[in-house]
Amino acid sequence: MDEGLGNMSAGLKICIVGSGPAGMYAAGDIVKKSPDSRIDIIDKLATPYGLVRAGVAPDHQTTKNVTRAYDKVMENANVRFVGNISLGSDIPLTELRRLYDVVIIATGTPKDRSLNIPGEDKSGVFGAQTFVYWYNGHPEFRDAVPDLDIDTAVVIGNGNVALDVARILMRTEGEMLTSDLADHAAQEIFKSPLKCVHVVGRRAPENAQFSSKELSEFAELVTATPYTDKSILPDEYVSEDKKQERVVNTNLDLLRSFEHIRPGIDGRSIHLDFLASPVEILGDGHISGVRFERNRMEGGKAVGTGETYEIPCQLLVSCIGYEMGILEGLPVEKGIVKNDEGRVAEGLYVVGWAKRGPSGTIGTNRLDSQEVVDRLLSDFATGGDAAKPGPEGLDSWCRAHGIDVVSFDDWKKIDAAEVARAGEKSPRRKFVRTRDMLSLVKDKVQKQEKTC
Repeated sequence: MDEGLGNMSAGLKICIVGSGPAGMYAAGDIVKKSPDSRIDIIDKLATPYGLVRAGVAPDHQTTKNVTRAYDKVMENANVRFVGNISLGSDIPLTELRRLYDVVIIATGTPKDRSLNIPGEDKSGVFGAQTFVYWYNGHPEFRDAVPDLDIDTAVVIGNGNVALDVARILMRTEGEMLTSDLADHAAQEIFKSPLKCVHVVGRRAPENAQFSSKELSEFAELVTATPYTDKSILPDEYVSEDKKQERVVNTNLDLLRSFEHIRPGIDGRSIHLDFLASPVEILGDGHISGVRFERNRMEGGKAVGTGETYEIPCQLLVSCIGYEMGILEGLPVEKGIVKNDEGRVAEGLYVVGWAKRGPSGTIGTNRLDSQEVVDRLLSDFATGGDAAKPGPEGLDSWCRAHGIDVVSFDDWKKIDAAEVARAGEKSPRRKFVRTRDMLSLVKDKVQKQEKTC
């Protein structure tokens, strides 16, 4: 770990659990408003920035440029990245609260919401987190290899994640040259005989949550054609919220335009289906299809009609959202950490998806984190507890428990190696085993890998 932080006495000693956008925005705001505070940002992975690395689609490199701002935060003398340490298994929350004045939970919502229908346990059925983390090279999901020797897939959900999954499955190798798609995923996706993806949402097209930008990318696919049932599209969407009205009508125009796109090569297609809810996953051990109930809209809600139909398929990816899992010391209610405007308990706060649920964009976390930072700084207006050991206490704990942590300087070495081994157009070729990352770092004694 970095040395030289132990002589500072002023300011708060703060630990942020999770180095994704919410945690990074919180750290950046603390640096501005309480510059003499000392901040440790811990993460169970050896790599920082959370969903920017593991959740953002590999062909959305512009979105990932937000890490440049996070790099500047990490380079502050009072901020440390402490990677490869897991809350719960490596260090309990009670210990972090003993060490620091403030602990901020910024873990996101690391658990897929269940469909709660029969057959969900069949092979070939995946949650969005598992599938997205698999193709993005998350070490915990490197070996969650889906069988892509299939002809039809179903994606449940009408948000941006659902569109990402469908698009990545239908991209060609040439279309992904400028991406950072993980090697193991590329091998499976590009050799797949997949011909058709159904993206199914329970509500009407005008209620879909995807962005116009995400939807428009379907029109650019080289070998796959997007389709939807034009008969269910309203002529015009009207709302008191004029911004929403513009977005929805843009989406409706895009959906109408899809039928005019040239046919897909070898009949490859993406079908955007609406007003249907899954009620059963079919098959004997492995998924063979999904039974849906047709819906109608009543008072803004999707209501089942009793009419059912089936889509034969060999893969299902559920993209219906995420929730907080159970962690000792954290009150979890309705899929999030129970909190009062970010405050959980004395000295304990929560930001981001763990606070409000999985909603909004990366930028949404900025304002959310700033509001929580303002509250905690107000709570600690008189300063922290001089007896709290802070970073030095964490260092001692790690040494005593044989935890092989990764610093920000270590990450920069890993980052440089990933960039160096990339192709001419690709931004990086990811390492997907923690042990391989640690092997690059000078003076690291490899411990038994937690995740692989």
